[in-house]
Amino acid sequence: MIADAPSVVARYFPGFPALYARKGWTMFSSIDRVYDASRARDRLGFACRTSFADVLAALAAEDGA
Repeated sequence: MIADAPSVVARYFPGFPALYARKGWTMFSSIDRVYDASRARDRLGFACRTSFADVLAALAAEDGA
C-alpha cells in the first residue's frame, strides 16, 4: 500500500495539487490497489477513453489554466 498518495500522484502529475485546490478537492490519502485493464483490452478490445491526465486537462481548461 502506498501511504502518501498525494506525493506519488504529484510525482507523475505535478499540476494536480493546484487544480484540485481550485476545486476544493483533496486527493485520497492512500492507494491500496491499481487495476490493469490490459486483459480487457486484449480479450475484448476495450480501451479506456479517459485517463487521469485527460481529467486534469479538462480541469485546467475549465479554469483557463
